[in-house]
Amino acid sequence: MIEFNNISKTFDLGGGFFSKEKKIIHALRDVSLTIKKGMTMGIVGESGSGKSTLARIFMGLYKPDTGYFKFSDFNSHNISKEEWKTFRKQAAMVFQDPYSSLNPRMKVLDILQEPFLIHKKDFSISKEERLIKITKVLDMTGLEKGSLKKYPHEFSGGQRQRIGIARALVLKPRVLVLDEPVSALDVSIQAQILNLLKELKKELDLTYIFIAHDLGVIEYMSDRIAVMYLGSILEESAVKNIFSKPRHHYTKTLLNSMPDVQKKGKDFQVVPGEIPSPLNLPKGCPFEPRCAGAKENCGLLFPVETAGKNGYYKCHYPLN
Repeated sequence: MIEFNNISKTFDLGGGFFSKEKKIIHALRDVSLTIKKGMTMGIVGESGSGKSTLARIFMGLYKPDTGYFKFSDFNSHNISKEEWKTFRKQAAMVFQDPYSSLNPRMKVLDILQEPFLIHKKDFSISKEERLIKITKVLDMTGLEKGSLKKYPHEFSGGQRQRIGIARALVLKPRVLVLDEPVSALDVSIQAQILNLLKELKKELDLTYIFIAHDLGVIEYMSDRIAVMYLGSILEESAVKNIFSKPRHHYTKTLLNSMPDVQKKGKDFQVVPGEIPSPLNLPKGCPFEPRCAGAKENCGLLFPVETAGKNGYYKCHYPLN
């Protein structure tokens, strides 16, 4: 189980050219989230909502200002440098861009054996044994053994993402963080990669943290969904509840903006207004400036967490 507890994160941009006043970006605000073993937790929201920041905190790439997360025996509040190294054998990440995330000067064999070399103290195996493990993972992701001799530029986008997935799996992690893993791919290739990820999750008993802005992808992959906006989780519930009975107005607005061929004759609805600046957050509900159902106190008080059916939401006037 993964538990995020009251995670907050800011980034100091320093002063401007004409001003010494500090500019602080509020990336995450008091984020708490529980992800059970074997679950796919979908995290959705517009750009700048904090999805990737939360993922990078989990991978140890960012340190939170306040709060911590727990995973198995690891607690990020007091984890040592050596424990982080051990942690990264159990959690791996697949990135959005399947080209820039691979070293163009390394052949696929070198890319896939690099994790073994980084953790060589824990994987004291021969070169032949390493090759057997790499070949097995490569086969699981749908690539041939001959791919090991090639460079990333010799593959298509979908094949490169398969290499990225294989690299994440070579050490047999328990958790995969998937940060927009198909958004840079053609639609037909997206389906292949998503199906592959589903098969691997079942076969290897993995837990996924799946980040995307595409609600169709999130619905297909997730067991539960956390809806983020301006660094806060505004609603979290089972996927069927999110799509059939959303409680937060922002969730409903996102669903209305989702293209659907069954909505024949209805206009495509974009999310109204612009997302406020993370440099100057609203005092109350962060969605209040764009919310059609907002009332006076929505802009004054941040809504408290309210338990709903199989989840929770943060809204003063939730949808029925």
